[in-house]
Amino acid sequence: MRKVLIAALLATPLFAMANDNLLVNGSFEATAQGNNSWSIYKPGIAGWTTDADMGVEVRNNVAGSAFDGVRYVELDTTGNSWISQTLTTTVGQWYTVSFAYSNRNGVATDSNGLKWSFGDTAEVATPLAFNNTGNNQWTTFSTTVLATSASTTLKFWAAGKSDSYGSSLDNISVTAAVPEPETYALMLAGLAAVGLMAKRRKHA
Repeated sequence: MRKVLIAALLATPLFAMANDNLLVNGSFEATAQGNNSWSIYKPGIAGWTTDADMGVEVRNNVAGSAFDGVRYVELDTTGNSWISQTLTTTVGQWYTVSFAYSNRNGVATDSNGLKWSFGDTAEVATPLAFNNTGNNQWTTFSTTVLATSASTTLKFWAAGKSDSYGSSLDNISVTAAVPEPETYALMLAGLAAVGLMAKRRKHA
């Protein structure tokens, strides 16, 4: 019985995503880039710091459409670049990091690619297939990471060839992850059952 309860607890989703995005300008809509145009911004845009030399390229219906709103970014401007934003976090708090990304239409897969990090956690976004759809073909990614500092930096890098043709990035969010109510209920029920079994065994 105890093994069944433990297995059930492990199989239960532990976290739900809170609604408030801690990022500023996570979908790049605060940057006033006009329709059918693009620009490279140095040293950054609202909320975001970037490489002082390479900047960040903001697009509006150029080489594809946005995932959220009308604007998105490319980090391979005239060469591979990066963007970052430092957040106030709580040590020991779990956070959900999510974003949408796409290979650029008609561009070889080795020119595309993204890396990202949240504090001490660093990953390479899963490589995507060649995109010949005529538009961005967005893939969404989400994971839960633990904050180990009161100040945590989220950073994205272009990871493909440094040739001015790279992945598109949009709809970035960082939200506090909170335990699901069902998890609390199951944990309490499991602990109560284990306690009852121990009590019966003691009196047996």
